[in-house]
Amino acid sequence: MKNYISFEPSIQPEITNENDMYFLFDQNKMMIKKDKKYLDIIRYQDIVNMNIKIENVQYMGTLNGENCFSAGIKKIDSSIDDSQFMDLKSLMLILDENLFLAASKSYLLLNWEKSHKHCGVCGFPMKRKESLSERALICPKCGYTTWPRTSPAIIVAVTKGEKLLLAHNKNFSHGMYSVIAGFVELGETFEQCVKREVFEEVGIQIDNIKYFGSQPWPFPNSMMVGFTAEYSGGQIVEDGKEIVHADWFSKDEIPGMYRESKSIGSELIKWFIETH
Repeated sequence: MKNYISFEPSIQPEITNENDMYFLFDQNKMMIKKDKKYLDIIRYQDIVNMNIKIENVQYMGTLNGENCFSAGIKKIDSSIDDSQFMDLKSLMLILDENLFLAASKSYLLLNWEKSHKHCGVCGFPMKRKESLSERALICPKCGYTTWPRTSPAIIVAVTKGEKLLLAHNKNFSHGMYSVIAGFVELGETFEQCVKREVFEEVGIQIDNIKYFGSQPWPFPNSMMVGFTAEYSGGQIVEDGKEIVHADWFSKDEIPGMYRESKSIGSELIKWFIETH
Protein backbone atom coordinates (compact mmCIF):
# COMPACT_ATOMS: atom_id res chain seq x y z
CA MET A 1 0.00 0.00 0.00
CA LYS A 2 2.85 2.38 0.84
CA ASN A 3 4.23 2.21 -2.70
CA TYR A 4 0.79 2.16 -4.34
CA ILE A 5 -0.89 5.09 -2.57
CA SER A 6 1.44 7.84 -1.32
CA PHE A 7 -1.08 9.69 0.84
CA GLU A 8 -3.59 7.76 2.95
CA PRO A 9 -6.19 10.05 4.60
CA SER A 10 -7.28 9.26 8.14
CA ILE A 11 -8.96 10.88 11.15
CA GLN A 12 -6.74 9.52 13.94
CA PRO A 13 -3.14 8.21 13.94
CA GLU A 14 -2.38 4.70 15.11
CA ILE A 15 0.76 5.93 16.88
CA THR A 16 2.61 9.25 17.05
CA ASN A 17 6.31 10.03 17.27
CA GLU A 18 8.72 12.96 17.38
CA ASN A 19 9.31 12.80 13.62
CA ASP A 20 5.65 13.39 12.64
CA MET A 21 5.25 16.12 10.01
CA TYR A 22 3.39 19.29 10.95
CA PHE A 23 2.16 21.64 8.24
CA LEU A 24 2.06 24.85 10.28
CA PHE A 25 0.37 28.00 9.00
CA ASP A 26 0.42 31.58 10.19
CA GLN A 27 -2.39 33.22 8.20
CA ASN A 28 -1.67 32.19 4.59
CA LYS A 29 2.01 31.28 4.96
CA MET A 30 3.50 27.96 5.95
CA MET A 31 6.45 27.55 8.27
CA ILE A 32 9.43 25.77 6.74
CA LYS A 33 12.60 24.64 8.49
CA LYS A 34 15.77 25.94 6.88
CA ASP A 35 18.93 23.94 6.47
CA LYS A 36 22.15 24.79 4.70
CA LYS A 37 21.22 22.84 1.59
CA TYR A 38 17.44 22.34 1.63
CA LEU A 39 14.07 23.23 3.13
CA ASP A 40 12.16 20.71 5.23
CA ILE A 41 8.72 20.29 6.79
CA ILE A 42 8.47 21.09 10.50
CA ARG A 43 8.50 17.97 12.70
CA TYR A 44 6.93 17.51 16.11
CA GLN A 45 10.36 17.59 17.75
CA ASP A 46 10.99 20.99 16.11
CA ILE A 47 7.79 22.33 17.68
CA VAL A 48 9.00 21.20 21.10
CA ASN A 49 12.54 22.52 20.60
CA MET A 50 11.34 25.89 19.27
CA ASN A 51 8.62 26.17 21.91
CA ILE A 52 5.95 26.88 19.27
CA LYS A 53 2.37 27.13 20.53
CA ILE A 54 -0.07 25.60 18.03
CA GLU A 55 -3.86 25.47 17.66
CA ASN A 56 -6.60 23.88 15.55
CA VAL A 57 -4.54 20.69 15.22
CA GLN A 58 -5.97 18.09 12.86
CA TYR A 59 -4.54 14.75 11.84
CA MET A 60 -4.63 14.40 8.05
CA GLY A 61 -3.23 10.92 7.41
CA THR A 62 0.08 9.43 6.32
CA LEU A 63 2.41 10.39 3.49
CA ASN A 64 4.66 7.48 2.57
CA GLY A 65 3.99 6.06 6.02
CA GLU A 66 4.71 9.27 7.95
CA ASN A 67 2.04 11.00 10.03
CA CYS A 68 0.88 14.40 8.77
CA PHE A 69 -0.79 17.03 10.94
CA SER A 70 -2.33 20.38 10.09
CA ALA A 71 -2.15 23.23 12.62
CA GLY A 72 -2.18 26.97 13.01
CA ILE A 73 0.49 28.87 14.92
CA LYS A 74 -0.80 30.52 18.08
CA LYS A 75 2.50 31.86 19.39
CA ILE A 76 6.09 31.69 18.20
CA ASP A 77 9.38 33.07 19.43
CA SER A 78 10.34 35.91 17.09
CA SER A 79 14.04 35.10 17.62
CA ILE A 80 13.85 31.75 15.79
CA ASP A 81 16.17 32.06 12.82
CA ASP A 82 16.33 28.53 11.39
CA SER A 83 12.89 28.72 9.79
CA GLN A 84 10.98 30.87 7.34
CA PHE A 85 7.41 31.41 6.14
CA MET A 86 6.38 30.92 2.53
CA ASP A 87 3.05 31.11 0.69
CA LEU A 88 1.74 28.08 -1.15
CA LYS A 89 2.37 29.49 -4.62
CA SER A 90 6.06 29.78 -3.77
CA LEU A 91 6.13 26.34 -2.17
CA MET A 92 4.56 24.86 -5.30
CA LEU A 93 7.85 25.58 -7.09
CA ILE A 94 9.97 24.03 -4.34
CA LEU A 95 8.19 21.07 -2.74
CA ASP A 96 7.63 17.78 -4.53
CA GLU A 97 4.08 17.14 -5.68
CA ASN A 98 2.96 14.97 -2.75
CA LEU A 99 4.31 17.37 -0.12
CA PHE A 100 2.66 20.30 -1.90
CA LEU A 101 -0.69 18.47 -1.98
CA ALA A 102 -0.39 17.70 1.75
CA ALA A 103 0.43 21.36 2.44
CA SER A 104 -2.60 22.38 0.38
CA LYS A 105 -4.85 20.01 2.32
CA SER A 106 -3.60 21.47 5.59
CA TYR A 107 -4.36 25.00 4.42
CA LEU A 108 -7.84 23.99 3.24
CA LEU A 109 -8.66 22.27 6.54
CA LEU A 110 -7.58 25.29 8.56
CA ASN A 111 -9.66 27.64 6.41
CA TRP A 112 -12.64 25.28 6.56
CA GLU A 113 -12.71 25.37 10.36
CA LYS A 114 -12.04 29.11 10.42
CA SER A 115 -14.99 29.82 8.12
CA HIS A 116 -17.36 27.45 9.93
CA LYS A 117 -16.97 28.54 13.54
CA HIS A 118 -20.71 29.01 13.89
CA CYS A 119 -23.68 27.01 12.66
CA GLY A 120 -25.07 28.26 9.37
CA VAL A 121 -28.61 27.41 10.55
CA CYS A 122 -28.86 28.65 14.16
CA GLY A 123 -25.57 30.47 14.77
CA PHE A 124 -24.44 28.23 17.65
CA PRO A 125 -20.65 27.47 17.93
CA MET A 126 -19.71 24.37 15.94
CA LYS A 127 -17.71 21.42 17.27
CA ARG A 128 -15.76 18.66 15.58
CA LYS A 129 -17.84 15.53 15.14
CA GLU A 130 -16.58 12.66 17.25
CA SER A 131 -16.12 10.06 14.56
CA LEU A 132 -13.30 7.88 13.28
CA SER A 133 -14.93 7.44 9.88
CA GLU A 134 -15.63 11.00 8.75
CA ARG A 135 -14.26 14.52 9.15
CA ALA A 136 -17.08 16.92 9.95
CA LEU A 137 -18.25 19.81 12.13
CA ILE A 138 -21.57 19.49 13.95
CA CYS A 139 -23.79 21.96 15.75
CA PRO A 140 -24.45 20.74 19.34
CA LYS A 141 -27.72 22.67 19.40
CA CYS A 142 -29.56 21.81 16.17
CA GLY A 143 -27.44 18.98 14.78
CA TYR A 144 -26.54 20.69 11.50
CA THR A 145 -23.45 19.00 10.06
CA THR A 146 -20.96 20.29 7.52
CA TRP A 147 -18.05 18.55 5.81
CA PRO A 148 -14.95 19.97 4.09
CA ARG A 149 -16.01 21.12 0.65
CA THR A 150 -14.23 21.91 -2.56
CA SER A 151 -15.45 23.96 -5.51
CA PRO A 152 -15.24 22.22 -8.91
CA ALA A 153 -13.52 24.19 -11.65
CA ILE A 154 -12.34 23.45 -15.18
CA ILE A 155 -9.18 24.35 -17.03
CA VAL A 156 -8.80 23.63 -20.73
CA ALA A 157 -6.16 23.67 -23.45
CA VAL A 158 -7.85 24.58 -26.76
CA THR A 159 -5.95 23.80 -29.93
CA LYS A 160 -6.38 24.98 -33.51
CA GLY A 161 -4.19 22.85 -35.71
CA GLU A 162 -0.64 23.43 -34.50
CA LYS A 163 -1.50 26.39 -32.28
CA LEU A 164 -2.68 26.75 -28.70
CA LEU A 165 -5.14 29.29 -27.31
CA LEU A 166 -3.55 31.36 -24.55
CA ALA A 167 -5.06 34.27 -22.69
CA HIS A 168 -3.79 37.11 -20.53
CA ASN A 169 -5.94 37.66 -17.46
CA LYS A 170 -6.06 41.19 -16.04
CA ASN A 171 -4.63 39.84 -12.78
CA PHE A 172 -1.59 38.25 -14.44
CA SER A 173 1.81 39.84 -14.35
CA HIS A 174 3.00 41.57 -17.53
CA GLY A 175 3.63 39.18 -20.44
CA MET A 176 2.23 36.10 -18.69
CA TYR A 177 -0.43 33.92 -20.34
CA SER A 178 -2.30 30.73 -19.50
CA VAL A 179 -5.10 28.47 -20.71
CA ILE A 180 -8.79 29.16 -20.02
CA ALA A 181 -10.22 28.27 -16.60
CA GLY A 182 -13.39 28.89 -14.58
CA PHE A 183 -15.76 27.59 -11.91
CA VAL A 184 -18.54 25.09 -12.60
CA GLU A 185 -22.05 26.47 -12.13
CA LEU A 186 -24.80 24.64 -10.21
CA GLY A 187 -26.42 21.91 -12.31
CA GLU A 188 -23.70 22.13 -14.98
CA THR A 189 -21.57 19.25 -16.29
CA PHE A 190 -17.82 19.69 -16.67
CA GLU A 191 -18.16 19.55 -20.46
CA GLN A 192 -20.87 22.21 -20.46
CA CYS A 193 -18.69 24.38 -18.26
CA VAL A 194 -15.72 24.00 -20.62
CA LYS A 195 -17.85 25.19 -23.57
CA ARG A 196 -19.41 28.05 -21.63
CA GLU A 197 -16.19 29.39 -20.11
CA VAL A 198 -14.35 29.38 -23.44
CA PHE A 199 -17.26 31.07 -25.21
CA GLU A 200 -17.80 33.65 -22.45
CA GLU A 201 -14.15 34.59 -22.11
CA VAL A 202 -12.93 34.54 -25.72
CA GLY A 203 -16.04 34.07 -27.91
CA ILE A 204 -15.13 30.88 -29.80
CA GLN A 205 -16.78 27.46 -30.10
CA ILE A 206 -15.04 24.16 -29.38
CA ASP A 207 -15.60 20.43 -29.68
CA ASN A 208 -13.81 17.10 -29.11
CA ILE A 209 -13.53 17.79 -25.36
CA LYS A 210 -11.35 15.19 -23.63
CA TYR A 211 -10.41 14.66 -19.99
CA PHE A 212 -6.75 15.41 -19.18
CA GLY A 213 -6.32 15.19 -15.40
CA SER A 214 -7.20 16.85 -12.09
CA GLN A 215 -5.54 18.69 -9.23
CA PRO A 216 -6.63 20.00 -5.83
CA TRP A 217 -6.08 23.75 -5.94
CA PRO A 218 -6.06 25.78 -2.71
CA PHE A 219 -6.54 29.17 -4.39
CA PRO A 220 -9.04 29.35 -2.82
CA ASN A 221 -10.51 25.82 -2.40
CA SER A 222 -10.98 24.25 -5.81
CA MET A 223 -10.69 20.92 -7.57
CA MET A 224 -9.28 21.79 -10.98
CA VAL A 225 -10.41 19.32 -13.65
CA GLY A 226 -8.33 19.61 -16.81
CA PHE A 227 -9.43 19.05 -20.40
CA THR A 228 -8.20 19.40 -23.94
CA ALA A 229 -10.47 20.60 -26.75
CA GLU A 230 -10.34 21.63 -30.40
CA TYR A 231 -11.46 24.86 -32.06
CA SER A 232 -14.64 24.52 -34.11
CA GLY A 233 -15.67 28.08 -35.01
CA GLY A 234 -15.87 31.79 -34.29
CA GLN A 235 -13.45 34.67 -33.87
CA ILE A 236 -11.59 35.56 -30.68
CA VAL A 237 -13.37 38.34 -28.80
CA GLU A 238 -12.00 38.94 -25.30
CA ASP A 239 -14.63 39.56 -22.62
CA GLY A 240 -12.69 42.59 -21.31
CA LYS A 241 -13.64 41.72 -17.73
CA GLU A 242 -11.20 38.92 -16.98
CA ILE A 243 -9.43 38.38 -20.29
CA VAL A 244 -7.75 41.42 -21.81
CA HIS A 245 -5.92 39.61 -24.61
CA ALA A 246 -6.05 36.16 -26.19
CA ASP A 247 -4.56 34.64 -29.32
CA TRP A 248 -3.29 31.48 -30.98
CA PHE A 249 0.37 30.61 -30.40
CA SER A 250 2.70 28.00 -31.88
CA LYS A 251 4.88 25.97 -29.54
CA ASP A 252 7.93 28.01 -30.57
CA GLU A 253 6.22 31.22 -29.40
CA ILE A 254 5.18 29.92 -25.99
CA PRO A 255 8.42 29.63 -23.95
CA GLY A 256 8.66 32.57 -21.55
CA MET A 257 4.92 33.27 -21.69
CA TYR A 258 4.02 31.07 -18.71
CA ARG A 259 5.54 30.09 -15.40
CA GLU A 260 6.47 26.42 -15.38
CA SER A 261 5.26 24.80 -12.16
CA LYS A 262 3.40 21.80 -10.76
CA SER A 263 0.05 23.37 -11.64
CA ILE A 264 -2.25 21.54 -14.04
CA GLY A 265 -2.33 24.70 -16.19
CA SER A 266 1.41 24.41 -16.66
CA GLU A 267 1.04 20.68 -17.40
CA LEU A 268 -1.51 21.40 -20.13
CA ILE A 269 0.82 23.87 -21.82
CA LYS A 270 3.73 21.42 -21.58
CA TRP A 271 1.47 18.72 -23.05
CA PHE A 272 0.84 20.92 -26.09
CA ILE A 273 4.53 21.74 -26.56
CA GLU A 274 5.52 18.07 -26.34
CA THR A 275 2.80 16.71 -28.64
CA HIS A 276 2.55 19.31 -31.38
